[in-house]
Amino acid sequence: MPSFTSKGQLFSVEVGGDITFPCQVENQGDHVLMFKHFAPNGEHRLLFVGDRALRPKMKLMKEGNSFKLSGVRRTHAGSYVCRIETSPAIEVNHTLDVQYQAKVKRVSEEVQHVVQGQSVTLECRADGNPPAAISWSRQKGHLPSGAQSEEGLSITLENVDRHVEGTYICTASNGLGHPSSATMTVKVKYPPEIITEQAILHTGEGDEAKLVCIVHGRPAPKVTWMRGGHLINTDRHLSTHDGLHRHTLTVKQVQEDDFGNYTCTAESNLGSTNSSLRLTGLPRTPRLTSSPAGGEKSSYTLTWETESHTPVIMYRLQYRKRKENQETHLTGQWKIQLYSTSASTNPSGPAVAPLSSGPLKYMSHAISDLEPATDYEATVAVENKFGWSGDSKIFHFNTRKVEPSTTTTTTTATTPEPLVSGEGDVSKEVAVGQSASGGGTSRGAFTLLAVFLLARPLLS
Repeated sequence: MPSFTSKGQLFSVEVGGDITFPCQVENQGDHVLMFKHFAPNGEHRLLFVGDRALRPKMKLMKEGNSFKLSGVRRTHAGSYVCRIETSPAIEVNHTLDVQYQAKVKRVSEEVQHVVQGQSVTLECRADGNPPAAISWSRQKGHLPSGAQSEEGLSITLENVDRHVEGTYICTASNGLGHPSSATMTVKVKYPPEIITEQAILHTGEGDEAKLVCIVHGRPAPKVTWMRGGHLINTDRHLSTHDGLHRHTLTVKQVQEDDFGNYTCTAESNLGSTNSSLRLTGLPRTPRLTSSPAGGEKSSYTLTWETESHTPVIMYRLQYRKRKENQETHLTGQWKIQLYSTSASTNPSGPAVAPLSSGPLKYMSHAISDLEPATDYEATVAVENKFGWSGDSKIFHFNTRKVEPSTTTTTTTATTPEPLVSGEGDVSKEVAVGQSASGGGTSRGAFTLLAVFLLARPLLS
């Protein structure tokens, strides 16, 4: 009686590969060897009877009592049976597992439109053997969760806003070939939003000024510019749009009556919003630039910069000790002094450095009669013909310790004489010489008189 010496095996092969099924028999005699294929869907086909091939289109060859299958396809997966019709029949069963690279398929629509505040789910499926893992990522950025990628058949975006807009990528990979990807784009419908590029724009007469609003919204909002409740439409005001989000109102040849507040309004069928911008001739709030540890034993030179498109005519200096004495944590009283930058009223010369020909002004002031090894704080404001800037951030500095010495050297610091000097609370002094708006027309002489009259109570 014939018997098979080959044992049933599991073969795994990639699409396009070759495989040989052994069907070795002892004592075959005149018995006919048959070779069959049973597909996973239940279909079965007789492939060989003896040496006769019944499926000539299939690249299957008999080599002795083995069968070689070339150019394996996905449809070739299943069971292969070597059979001899004895009584009872004998068989050997081989299993072919055909592996192929993953291919991803988009389940959700390619473009997803969703209203702000709602949720949206993106879904993909993948076909591959071995089964593929699906990961999600986002073009040009992280996922809304903050992760670079996430695993799963789907991803849900909760409570969406415009920041989740973009293209999302689902990628399937099972280690064979190249990963397969599909993309979906999320577009969020939301009411207009405005970001002002510069809420306060400092400029000067004769200059060209550009007020900018960055406007977002879907559908795209309509943007209008207004001043004093009226639409702006003059030859010197030009409204432009870069085609994306940037809307610009250009004021050509700025005049004094152009200073003031402007409003950009964005409106769509989902709502409207507006933002206020200010065009001003006031100086920019000074920024202190000196070194905190740059003081001498009894003096310190304070330096700062500001932006003013007209000459700086005065500055206000306020300083005090950070601790009144070693026994208390209370600060000292503010020393408040007003100075003119005019050489005629300032024997030591103007505080504006010679290189300050443009809007950026570099200024300095030497404070004398300070105590050695002491911590101080100071703030500065400047004035041009349109009014006063805001006070600078409080700046901390210190003087050096007095070193023991056998000789005595007297150093005299030359500082500008203050027009007004006094002590008091900084909050009371902020209003000294302050202009009501950026469009004032005060001049030097009037300002000096007003400063003196307003500051006189501080000196009493």
